[in-house]
Order: sequence, then structure tokens, then C-alpha cells
Amino acid sequence: MLDELEAEARSRYAAGEYEHALADFSVLREVRARREGPYSVHYLRALHDSVRCMRHLQLWQDTDLLCSELHGKYVRTHGRGEAATVDVAKHWAWAMLHLDAIAAAAALYIRTADALWDTDAPSARRLLGAAAVHTRRVADPLAGLTLTHTTEITDSLQDLRERLEQQSGAAPSSDFDGATPE
Repeated sequence: MLDELEAEARSRYAAGEYEHALADFSVLREVRARREGPYSVHYLRALHDSVRCMRHLQLWQDTDLLCSELHGKYVRTHGRGEAATVDVAKHWAWAMLHLDAIAAAAALYIRTADALWDTDAPSARRLLGAAAVHTRRVADPLAGLTLTHTTEITDSLQDLRERLEQQSGAAPSSDFDGATPE
């Protein structure tokens, strides 16, 4: 029964029926949490799928709450630089930006970039680009952050911020994935 519900939810998601998919994924979350526990692979997958639906539906408060839970669990079980953790970090930062929690979103982008620095430098740089775009008027977006690659992150973020200052006109936008137009 649960496998059929999950298949239906995925089908609805693929068809762009996010409200219906979210309802199905929410039922799956509740049942899986009770039956299998809040760290089961199936529960975490349903939680992650719910977050994806919520982003499409622009349910920023709900996305923020679920991402907080999911990101914490992924960090503990997978680490900060694992693909699923990075994906949730992007969803969470995007929600925080829409909730005007700019400093928190930038800190998440920067911490995630730090985790990716050795394994996926282009993705790390895109995340730093998003942080740079959204913290143009923040004196020190690195304040209070403990990083593994402090020098590299500091230098890259400074370089990106200087590039933004040299551009004329409106600030470039940043998309969900942290990309900024070239």
C-alpha cells in the first residue's frame, strides 16, 4: 500500500501536481515516521519529497521548518557535502531568502560551500556566489562561522563581492541552485 502511494505521489510530482503530491508525501511521512522511525530511509525520502513540493508551492514557512529537521538529520547521517544534504541546504536557503532571513541563508550557503570545497569546487563557488549576491551590504558574512577552508572561502567570497561591486546597474539575481548569471 505504501509503495503504491509513493508511486502515485511521484507520478503526481512529475506531472506538476504539487498540491496532490504534497498531500501524498505528507501521509507517507506520518506513516513512515510511526512505523519505521524518524531516521528511516523511507521517512527521510518522503520528507525530502515534501520539501521539493513545498518549494514549487512557495510554502516558505513550511519549507523552512521541514528543511531544518531534514538538514540536521542528513548532516548527522550523511555529512554536509553529500548530495542529498546539499540539495536540502539549497531548498532551505531559498526558503530563508523568501522569509528575509538573509544572514541565515548566506551562512548556510557558505557552510555548504565549505563542505563541497575539496570535492566540487564549481558547486561551492556557485553557492558562494549566491551568498555574495545576497550579502552585498553585510560587512562580514563570515562572522561567527567556523570553516574548514577559511582562507579559500574568504578569498573567493571577497573576490565575488568585489566583482559585484564593479558591476553597474541592478544586482544580479541568484536562482534556487545558487547560480548567478555570468
